[in-house]
Amino acid sequence: MQANPCIAGIIDRPDMEDFPIGSIVKTPSGRIGTVVKHRGAQSRHDLFQRIIIEFDEPFGDSVALQPHLLKMIRRPEDQKHHHD
Repeated sequence: MQANPCIAGIIDRPDMEDFPIGSIVKTPSGRIGTVVKHRGAQSRHDLFQRIIIEFDEPFGDSVALQPHLLKMIRRPEDQKHHHD
């Protein structure tokens, strides 16, 4: 059975799950920030999930962006030091 290409295209797009809280990401403007919150679609007029990113400079500056606009720099699990 053929997979519907429209559905497959949506699956390819990054989702909020791909950017866990604590991830270091790069925004389209080239700024590096930390994922602090996930926000689902607000209403049926706003179907987009957004990821809230906070920047270090200037402190407390934040932005809400759709997942497919972000580039992953470092996942939270990459920051843990393994001492077994």
